[in-house]
Amino acid sequence: MNQLHSRMIVDMGDGESPMSFCSRMAQVFSRTARDFCLDMGFKFQAIVDGDQKALQAVATRCRADLDRLTMASIVKVADRRYRLHDQDLVRDTLSRATMRACPHCLTEDMDMGKGADALRPYGRTQWLVAPIRTCLRHKTALVEVASDDNPHRVHDFAQLIGPSLQQMPDFLRKSQERRPSALENHLIDRLSHPADATAWLQRLPFYAAAKVCEVLGAVETHGIRFRANRLTDYDWHEAGAVGFEIANSGEPGIRSLLSRLQETFALSKNDWGPRSIFGRLYEWLAHDSDDFAYDPLREIITNHVTETMPVGPGYDIFGVKIQTRRLHSVRSASLELGAHPKRLRKLLHAAGHISSESITLTDDRIVFDATTTQDFLERVAGAMSLKEVGQYINAPRPHEHLLYEAGFIKPFIRGGTETLKVHAFAKQDLDAFLARLLAHATNAGPDDNSMSSIPDAAKRANCAAAEIVQLIFDRKLSRVRRRADEFGYLSVLVDPDEVKHHVRGPELQGLTLRAVERNLRASSAAVKALISSNHLTSGMMLNPVNRCPQRYVREADLHDFMAKFASIDTLARELGTRRKPIRSKLDALDIVPAFVLSEVDLPFYDRRTIAKKFIKR
Repeated sequence: MNQLHSRMIVDMGDGESPMSFCSRMAQVFSRTARDFCLDMGFKFQAIVDGDQKALQAVATRCRADLDRLTMASIVKVADRRYRLHDQDLVRDTLSRATMRACPHCLTEDMDMGKGADALRPYGRTQWLVAPIRTCLRHKTALVEVASDDNPHRVHDFAQLIGPSLQQMPDFLRKSQERRPSALENHLIDRLSHPADATAWLQRLPFYAAAKVCEVLGAVETHGIRFRANRLTDYDWHEAGAVGFEIANSGEPGIRSLLSRLQETFALSKNDWGPRSIFGRLYEWLAHDSDDFAYDPLREIITNHVTETMPVGPGYDIFGVKIQTRRLHSVRSASLELGAHPKRLRKLLHAAGHISSESITLTDDRIVFDATTTQDFLERVAGAMSLKEVGQYINAPRPHEHLLYEAGFIKPFIRGGTETLKVHAFAKQDLDAFLARLLAHATNAGPDDNSMSSIPDAAKRANCAAAEIVQLIFDRKLSRVRRRADEFGYLSVLVDPDEVKHHVRGPELQGLTLRAVERNLRASSAAVKALISSNHLTSGMMLNPVNRCPQRYVREADLHDFMAKFASIDTLARELGTRRKPIRSKLDALDIVPAFVLSEVDLPFYDRRTIAKKFIKR
């Protein structure tokens, strides 16, 4: 078909969509857009889909600028996928079910346009982009001017707007004054200029950037359980503005929102989980859409969840299995370890892994680092009290206490506090103790009948069991055996005689009191009286065999005492007489005792006085 006569042509408006242009051309001939296009030799749907051949035909027959038609076309590139100005759109990004327009723009068209009234108003391509809800030129909200979804009239702008032209004063009154939001400015700018791929939001496709901002903003302003079908155009406009401020700073801004949602959730009593905490945001990405374009947002949420929530192997986020655990909760750790959560939280608090403030929270809300506590948790898995330690290592009471007091077994968490009453011992540490105890033990044989267990050997050698353990650890015992019919601590056999040799203490540094009695030829009571009255110097030290405190007298001190003093009995023996005659002679010479042991009525005389007055005479 040849070109139409120039008098039958309408001028293409600034930013007018090809569908609107064809629709107005059809009005010249009182035809629908679909019939007009068929008359011209192509289908109207081809114009709607931005088909280049159809656009070429329109440009040729209607004397239009092909470049302008092409620039204003929304090109269908796949099922529910479109491109506009090199920007990717999806079906939900387009507003086609209803027709939106700026009433001020339409009024200007009516006032300044050419031709019949029905030919003057035209539809802008930008009005078809759903997230753009405001007229940049007039700073007013777009309004719905037609909602006829009859398949024979959809996209036919002139047919749809015709019945609404009489309502234009009402549309003008309803139009709300407002500035385009930051999101709308961003989207309009992307349609006009190439995207800056360095910014996080710019790296998302056009449609994804718009959707992400609106959903993030809806969550922030209307809560995690917002209902999309209940939000008005104004609500979405505000949500887009708020969401853009969050997403425009990339990961830090988004994670800040996620953290705020976590803090809010912590005040509730609901079961935790990404879906419970992030609500519609998580559900949208996990279930409503599988579009890869949203993977950058999924990645941010996944990283945030793994770094701030107790998720680990066996848990999946957006269908992806978690491989590494970074955080544990008391609940997740108790399930993994088989430990009681009440005792676990006490142990974690005692070890400083959870704060006093968090200990009052529920088990699923108390979280801690899984990496730094890995060794600790492994110990918790087999933690036991001191009483249980005795059973585990097969040590009879009170040997588990003796080993603890000697430092051979140590709790990895000390009790005795208000939070944790008893010590906690780790199975690994007890296994290490037994392994060291039996490291050089050989199996007992027929020739080892004289050997004894550690408790029995300690009794026979008059020593502490801890001393024998230390001798074993220091490898000072040449014979250490293991009983086949016992296990653990009681399976160890040692030679009591060898133990005695090693545990014998230092010899007394003088004479025992019994030896002093023999030297003085005095009674036990007399010797004790000499020491208690400080006439005979003595000392105390442990008996080398039985470890009991024992009093002794240095030989030099005894020698000095005997050289200086003599009892009445000693003088009688030395002079070959009896006690009574010698006492009478001493009294006759007015020689009085140097001191008298009143406890035994035994006088002691100074030998020097005796020598002067008695012996010379």
